[in-house]
Amino acid sequence: MTEFSTQLSAYLDGELDPTASLAVEERLANDPAAQAELDALIAADVLAQEAFEAELSAPVPFTLAQHIKSAPMPQSAAPKSRPVWGALAASLVVFVLGGLGGFALRGQDAPVQTAGWLADIADYHAIYASQVRHLVEVGADESDHIETWLGNTVGATFSIPDLTEFGLTFEGGRLVVANGNPVAQLMYRDADGVVVALCLQRTSKTPPETPTFNEQTINGFDFVSWTAGEADYVVIGPEDQPDLNEIAAAAALEI
Repeated sequence: MTEFSTQLSAYLDGELDPTASLAVEERLANDPAAQAELDALIAADVLAQEAFEAELSAPVPFTLAQHIKSAPMPQSAAPKSRPVWGALAASLVVFVLGGLGGFALRGQDAPVQTAGWLADIADYHAIYASQVRHLVEVGADESDHIETWLGNTVGATFSIPDLTEFGLTFEGGRLVVANGNPVAQLMYRDADGVVVALCLQRTSKTPPETPTFNEQTINGFDFVSWTAGEADYVVIGPEDQPDLNEIAAAAALEI
């Protein structure tokens, strides 16, 4: 791993100071190879998270869950000479009990469903919404190109909604990956710098005659999602973002 790769990893984790972060952003703005490396890191992080969630949600034999539940808990006043592996094993028991305790009580019930592509979108939004200069890949001055490029990549045609009635200015778009599928991310910003995104991916579901809007909060962000035509859509904003339902309804009419 190069020194810059290490810096990129720290940048994504929010571990760089403002000066170092600015230096990384300047290089990303002027070095396509550096931007490509950042995109690859983000995609790899998404794949790793999906693999980890798949492992956690895999069915666990009931007998194993019972053994874990019956395992003796570690003593709180352990001697200082206690081997580190003993502490790690105890931590693992606590972790598994927390993650699988409900499973043991339920027997062979189906694993809990995750938020799917919306969880990935929340992770992306947490990174990109804090950006100023690099909020988008392609600016709003190339709206026609954004519609063609992202529409072809995602596999769903769309028009960029005008959301100025909500105080939101279209800033541009970028391509992200969620659940292994391409997602178009359209970025809007209000006068206070708050970022609201409209994302879409090609749907595998049969769309309803009338869209149903679903609300939820994931990782500190509010979501309003729906399915219509060729795509699944979601509007995402900070928690308690006002008018998010109205924004989604207006976007659904125009997109």
